[in-house]
Amino acid sequence: MASRYGNIMDVETSGADLRTAKADGKNDEGVPASHRMAEHDLADMNKYKGLIMKVAERNAVDPAVICGIISRESRAGTGLDKHGRGDNGKAFGLMQIDTTPAPSGGGHTPKGEWNSEEHLQQCTEILIGFIKIIQKKFNSWTKEQQLKGGIAAYNKGQDCVESYEKVDARTTGMDYSNDVVARAQWFYCHGYAETRNYGIIVAAAATAIVGGVSAVVLAPIALVGIGFGAGGIAAGSTAASMMSAAAIANGGGVAAGSLVAVLQSAGAVGLSGMATAVVGSAGAAIGGALGGSVGWLKKRFS
Repeated sequence: MASRYGNIMDVETSGADLRTAKADGKNDEGVPASHRMAEHDLADMNKYKGLIMKVAERNAVDPAVICGIISRESRAGTGLDKHGRGDNGKAFGLMQIDTTPAPSGGGHTPKGEWNSEEHLQQCTEILIGFIKIIQKKFNSWTKEQQLKGGIAAYNKGQDCVESYEKVDARTTGMDYSNDVVARAQWFYCHGYAETRNYGIIVAAAATAIVGGVSAVVLAPIALVGIGFGAGGIAAGSTAASMMSAAAIANGGGVAAGSLVAVLQSAGAVGLSGMATAVVGSAGAAIGGALGGSVGWLKKRFS
């Protein structure tokens, strides 16, 4: 289920400009450069994953969008001073709220510590405010175009967005929204995908597993559809995001007997041979176990 403000994976992007990429001492540009910078920030981003996911869920925003902004603005905190300040002291926190007095700056009063939930909530509300302004200003644009425009406005205000074709003409580096979108898309595929539909998807898979003879055929389809296949977990899939979250929660590994482990095993064997026999003889037991796991998963990501 996509964010109410559009699906970040459907937003067009040209990625980072060469000048932005050179900040890392590299000479690449475009989407590959944005992806490289996002990957560089992943370990530090994961320190704040719980807060990011919580704020994203509360505000119906893709967590990857928050990550894209954090990566661009503060390199997941590594680009800030010891007080959480950046941009020569003009901006504060992971998402770099502009504290410069209006009208030359944003004039915002920071809430919370620089790496706190309060900070992420405040900045996400600011982002949503800009998206809504862009929605009204350009009501003929698609949700994805309005999302991109809102990201550009987060950087330089709504007046900087004059057309979709030149959405970054007045943003920092003339690539802000394109770079943030590309980074966000990378994070989406590496542990920061939308999570609100996990319980529904897994419940459907569980129902398929225990639903009878026809379900024995349908279960592998459901599992493969979310990324649990015979060849392992598919990169960038819902299964990959689930595995990443489970590994982080468990200190680096996936616990034996956990929901992810169960579905991974089921996907690997395709519910054939012994697995089919288990379904035929112990469907109720499997259903109860998976039902409990689904309940745990819903609670884990709420």
